[in-house]
Amino acid sequence: MAGMGSYLKKHTEALVKDVGIEPACKLTGKSKATLGRYYSDAEEHADRFMPVDAVAALEAASSYPHVTSALAELKGITLSYNDAPSNKDREGGV
Repeated sequence: MAGMGSYLKKHTEALVKDVGIEPACKLTGKSKATLGRYYSDAEEHADRFMPVDAVAALEAASSYPHVTSALAELKGITLSYNDAPSNKDREGGV
């Protein structure tokens, strides 16, 4: 778990830095200190990870789904990333 936890924390940090610390605080409702604990490699924060709702909010505002892609990679899953919104109007029917 130690290696996996460290890997996820590095991607959590990349996500927060991608969005920016101040915007990340506003999007998640978390303080700078709390967000920092989510990606801290200090032993006292080893079992603290960002809640999935916070990850989803930040990934919606980020340039890349850092944590989702890390989770997929850990499971051996390949994702296809398309930055076009999936709910945009499409032509065609059922």
